[in-house]
Amino acid sequence: MNILIVCNYFYPNNGIASFRLNAFAKYFQQAGHSVSVVTEGDRDQTTLWHGCEVHYVKDPVISLSKTDSLLQRRKKWTSRRILTALQSRLLLDYKWLWQFRTYRKAHELTSSRRFDVVLSSYGNLSSHRIAYQLHKKTRIYWIADMRDEMSKWPWLSSINKRRLLSYERKILKEADLVLSVSAPLVEDFKQTGGGIDKVIEITNGYDYEEIHSVSFQPVYTMAFTGHFYNSITPDKWFRAFSELIAEGAVPADSRILIIGNNIPLSVPENMKSNVFQLRQVNHDEVIRKTQEADTLVVVHPKGRKGVYTGKLFDYLATNKPILAICDPDDVIASLLEETHSGFTADESDNEDVKRMILRCYSLWKNKEVLPRDWDKIRQYTRKNQVKKLLEYLAGQEALKQS
Repeated sequence: MNILIVCNYFYPNNGIASFRLNAFAKYFQQAGHSVSVVTEGDRDQTTLWHGCEVHYVKDPVISLSKTDSLLQRRKKWTSRRILTALQSRLLLDYKWLWQFRTYRKAHELTSSRRFDVVLSSYGNLSSHRIAYQLHKKTRIYWIADMRDEMSKWPWLSSINKRRLLSYERKILKEADLVLSVSAPLVEDFKQTGGGIDKVIEITNGYDYEEIHSVSFQPVYTMAFTGHFYNSITPDKWFRAFSELIAEGAVPADSRILIIGNNIPLSVPENMKSNVFQLRQVNHDEVIRKTQEADTLVVVHPKGRKGVYTGKLFDYLATNKPILAICDPDDVIASLLEETHSGFTADESDNEDVKRMILRCYSLWKNKEVLPRDWDKIRQYTRKNQVKKLLEYLAGQEALKQS
């Protein structure tokens, strides 16, 4: 197959959205398919990456590397920031102008060669809009990768939820196949689309060699990778840890390592010397840093079902115990139980969080290693998740020809 991927985030961007699209491109190519990518970059250029032809298109308003700094609320209202805000508020996508330049590039490619599939990925509406236009014009098979929620993303205003819902239903109706990252979200998209069948689960995953050796730190160390935002905060973890320090239940020199967070944290006074922060580092360095911890922590509040959080899959193959402070009846808890890779603490129950921290501390103290189910864990390599998608497409093609 000739496959065209349209997305805002791709290599060398250092984020979970990019890692997902990198995997689609790399493993489509390794499976023998021809892959072209049209994505956002800091300048217009075409290059090869893992055998894939990648076309970078610069946003005429703001370069990709400056996006985060421009959108910070404390920045002055420059003309570029005003135009970006207007795009977002009026059109629900601050990449709307990038969409026009990128569509021209995608249309140029589809006019010069035949593509069998176009895959677009949500994060911004622009990539889905481009794929929709190509689909309507050429009838190319369209895979809409929704990833997490669209109109039901919990931090949208009620008016923007309603506005985005119309786009969501249009995408669900017109796309030939829709992807999402978990079974609950798949079912939700099916219902939002009026009971459609064409939605399948392709989870996120890990894309590095499994680590089977285990090292224990000289002092007990818990670690969190990534950044905190909105209601995803370390407050309940810190509260429980602070109380355990005060009670003498964990050593006073125990450490908490925060890797990649870029916002100020509220740390209880009695544990300020226990918390160490490292600013954003590249993904390979994050994986290396997880080996300097004894427990890897996931924080996810109740009320948002079906979201694994990408770091969980990176944690799976480290052979370090995982502590998820989350909803014990959601997908994170199920995954940890299925793979025997860690524990869940009810994020609304402080005593439960304390008990689970102590359980993880006990593993370190006694130098115990959890009996991970590596066969289950390997289902969540990014390569195997892309293989699952390719097998689905092959099955659909076989049905057509029968």
